[in-house]
Amino acid sequence: MNDLGSSQRLLGVDAARLAAILGMFAAHVFALYETSGAPAYSPTFTGTFASGRASVLFMVLAGLSLVLLSKSLARKGFSHPKVYSVLVLRALIIAVLGMAIGSVNEAIAVILVHYGLLFLLLPLALKLSRITIWVVSALWLLLMPVLWRPLASNWIADSLGHNPSFGDILTPQLLLKDLTVTGYYPLMVWFGFGLLGIAIARCNLHSTRTASLLALGGSIIAAATQWVGHSVSMQNAGLIARELGLELSLVPTMITTGRLPGANLDPFLDNPAYLWLPTGHSNSSLSTLHNAACAVAIIGLFQLIIGRLGALGRILAGAGRAPLTLYAGHIILLPALKDHLDPMAIWWVLCATTAVFGIWLGFSKASGPLEYGVRVFSGADSTPETKGKF
Repeated sequence: MNDLGSSQRLLGVDAARLAAILGMFAAHVFALYETSGAPAYSPTFTGTFASGRASVLFMVLAGLSLVLLSKSLARKGFSHPKVYSVLVLRALIIAVLGMAIGSVNEAIAVILVHYGLLFLLLPLALKLSRITIWVVSALWLLLMPVLWRPLASNWIADSLGHNPSFGDILTPQLLLKDLTVTGYYPLMVWFGFGLLGIAIARCNLHSTRTASLLALGGSIIAAATQWVGHSVSMQNAGLIARELGLELSLVPTMITTGRLPGANLDPFLDNPAYLWLPTGHSNSSLSTLHNAACAVAIIGLFQLIIGRLGALGRILAGAGRAPLTLYAGHIILLPALKDHLDPMAIWWVLCATTAVFGIWLGFSKASGPLEYGVRVFSGADSTPETKGKF
């Protein structure tokens, strides 16, 4: 069988969005490390598997979704300028939403402003051929972490130290540095994940062969980069311990989670060995390639299996159709939930809410509330000017 289904909608892509959302839920609810006998620490399941990978998957899916949206608008009869205007308005709406809710929960590095800026820039790459976009995305992911490191090292003191907000527009140079280099999701590196999403979207994702290649190839690269990163970093364990002022026994946990009480990897930015770190949010060469490969593998895997899960598959894919609603909603609700519930209870509340969305959207043609609002205000639901002229 060479076709994953006759439906135009890529249910595996929707399910991959759900995986990204659940991964970010986990990273925001659970600790990345736990005490294993003072002063020792060990990574939690979340710190080992979710941190970094979930947000990268979210960014790769942004690029993929941009291609799907632009094709959908073109099929409706939108002209190229109109498609671009919809994409620009969509980007600005998401960025404004990010600035509006970022200050609500400063305990979380809100990704939406970066996400919106990514949507603003990525349309420039939509005209590239399939081979060209694969080459450009690969080179970007290979080279930008190398170019980013010295800039980040020199400018680290210029980071905002909080989520981007409307007030930061008054200091545009500082805001731009934070969004592109010194912030939690530096677009100098992360733009490559969006380019990778565009490249994936240029493949025939309905094909079993394509999905298998993505799942297998991504898994092999992810495993190889993880092994190399940990091996090289542990060979430099003494150096890392000295640079960060840590006990040698704490280095394995630090290179997995990227942080410990009173310590992070920033002092190590000056050292070229930083590029070999496998740490999720380090933006090192190895972690960038590893996280990108994980995203490719997850998208391929879900495209392979989701259509074979029947009603469950539709529910999982349905929940993935409301990523903006679920993401923004949990950002707003978490402070109140943390005042009254323990992390595991919060996790199940978020999962139950997600399941409700999955059942609702999986068996209807509705959209999530924020998705619907963005679609309407960006003009994606408007009537094409060319309609009825032919």
